[in-house]
Amino acid sequence: MASLRIDDLQKRYGGIAALAGCSFDIETPGIYGLIGPNGAGKTTLFDVMTGIAPPDAGRVVLDGRDVTGFAAHRLAGLGVSRSFQECRVFPEFSCLENLLFRAQEPQQEALRLLEMVNLASYATEPAAKLSFGQRRLLELVGLFMRRPSVLLLDEPAAGVNPALLELLTGFIRRMYEERPCLTLVVEHNMEFIMGLAAEIVVMHQGSVLDRGTPQAIQASPRVIEAYLG
Repeated sequence: MASLRIDDLQKRYGGIAALAGCSFDIETPGIYGLIGPNGAGKTTLFDVMTGIAPPDAGRVVLDGRDVTGFAAHRLAGLGVSRSFQECRVFPEFSCLENLLFRAQEPQQEALRLLEMVNLASYATEPAAKLSFGQRRLLELVGLFMRRPSVLLLDEPAAGVNPALLELLTGFIRRMYEERPCLTLVVEHNMEFIMGLAAEIVVMHQGSVLDRGTPQAIQASPRVIEAYLG
């Protein structure tokens, strides 16, 4: 079972401190939320965690191993998978081809997962035929096809209509039940993340402002002042 430690990460872009001593530990698998206002450092944290951007200082520790600065492909080999704010699928490839690309699962499993998100009828159709929300679902299925031990989702609810969002929420929960992993979700849709995550980490100005259950975070004066209010 994966564990994650973020230890005093710092990252500057010119005069802007995107990360300013960000630290927190996640010791057990679960679905965790990562929230904060624009510019809080959430996506920069994901970039550092996945080898896209090297930190100026601090460490990323995965399962007790210092993986700071590891290249993205090396972290992927260790079970770290990530989505991005922009949906990344291959529109010219079929939905099935999108899922089987770099996946460790057989075609039968890909078809099962497509059925779970109501995309089985599009299996042999190019992903270009899907709506944005459907492409987001396809991308998410592709991430689970890799059987990650750490799954980082960057605003999965963005641009997804309410009907598909309910489907997306159910799929994340179902896959976690089948394959428990450490899932960290950056999100601005408060209703979505508060209903999905068991615990919330709040970032503000590049560091952790608060952490707790959704109920505790929604009642936190510090969080209300900095973000929710």
